[in-house]
Amino acid sequence: MEITNKMIDDLRQKLERAAKDAGYNFLDPEIVKISQQLDKLIVAHMLHEKRPS
Repeated sequence: MEITNKMIDDLRQKLERAAKDAGYNFLDPEIVKISQQLDKLIVAHMLHEKRPS
């Protein structure tokens, strides 16, 4: 679980840097790609947390 949180934080920071570098143009293909990766990781994390033990 901690690994997933670290991955989410790392990807979030990467997205923040890319957004700043692209002048906050959120339609920039690199920003869209990173954002989609982050979305998928967060959803996978949420689905994993909801599973019964």
